[in-house]
Amino acid sequence: MNYKIGKSSKSDLQQAVSEATAEFISPKLILFFSDVEHFEKYSEAIKNKFSHSIIIGSSSFAGFCKDGAYKSALLAMGIEEGIECYADVLEEVDRYPLKYIDRINKCVDKFRDTTNTVCFEISSALISCEELVLSTLNSVLAKKNIPLFGGSAGDHGRAEKTMLSFNGKVYSNACAFVIIKNLGGKIRLYRENIYKPTQHYFTATKVDVRNRIVYEYNNRPAAKVVAEALNTTVEGLPRYLDSYPLGRIIGSDMYITANQMVTQNSGMSYHARVYNNSQMVLLEPDDYKSVIHKTIEQVKKEVPKPSLAIMINCLARSILFEKDGYLNEFAKEMGTALGNYIGFAGYGEQLNQQHFNQTMVLAVFE
Repeated sequence: MNYKIGKSSKSDLQQAVSEATAEFISPKLILFFSDVEHFEKYSEAIKNKFSHSIIIGSSSFAGFCKDGAYKSALLAMGIEEGIECYADVLEEVDRYPLKYIDRINKCVDKFRDTTNTVCFEISSALISCEELVLSTLNSVLAKKNIPLFGGSAGDHGRAEKTMLSFNGKVYSNACAFVIIKNLGGKIRLYRENIYKPTQHYFTATKVDVRNRIVYEYNNRPAAKVVAEALNTTVEGLPRYLDSYPLGRIIGSDMYITANQMVTQNSGMSYHARVYNNSQMVLLEPDDYKSVIHKTIEQVKKEVPKPSLAIMINCLARSILFEKDGYLNEFAKEMGTALGNYIGFAGYGEQLNQQHFNQTMVLAVFE
């Protein structure tokens, strides 16, 4: 696969775009990530320079590549050869993404066959749209057995504003997607959890699905149940929320659901939907460096010579790594397995039918 990855920290935005895309010739697809402040200008400048390319970008807490993690830089990937791809955008995703389903159908219908094909999407964050986006995309993709991976856009981590762009136009209530066929082999998807189950299991018995609030676990106030499991009070619970998320159990799989806050009447709000009768488990931090090294070894074994890789590393994980002085090292270590990859940090991760949090998702192309 022929692609280039570039980056720039220049303060002059035109110079930054020129430097980050200096080796791009005529890319079929450009992915780019940057901080919120400069995102709109980058979107416009990249579109002006590469008017015939598909261009998808996202604001991000940090961008990742084999050289490290970058918080105040433009990071871009241009794929010249080795893929076939079609893309579009879903709008009004907080309420009506289904109105734009024809855009998905048109992209899928352009492929002669959909073997070794995947959908990469970036959704607006902080508007509780991800589950609606996934149901809309998968209503088309599932019929063709096309897997999906992606993430929610990011910002500085203060839940202020996120943006994404498609072909130069910036959106705050949308999902940009690209369906990519790897012409050189298979595509492997990975999901990594750095939290492990405790002995505390709950059943969600009273929920507000749309607003992502659980009012009761086991027919008792949700915050009281979680506080008791953590040996604290409802008033003391907020200090534990970042480090002790919940896991939603579906069959043999477990998906991390990040805490948002304690609500009125001792409810709990989350960053992903919890459904009535969901089986939940309280999670605690695992030895994350050991988990990451196992993931690296697994990828090396299964895809010894990757041709391309895209990573979504949750914003909360990125903040944790940054506090521990590990964020830059993490990005470089992932490069030992992925080669010259690109990634970003946002408010959520998506894989096939599921939206979740505090996780890393990888797509590795053979």
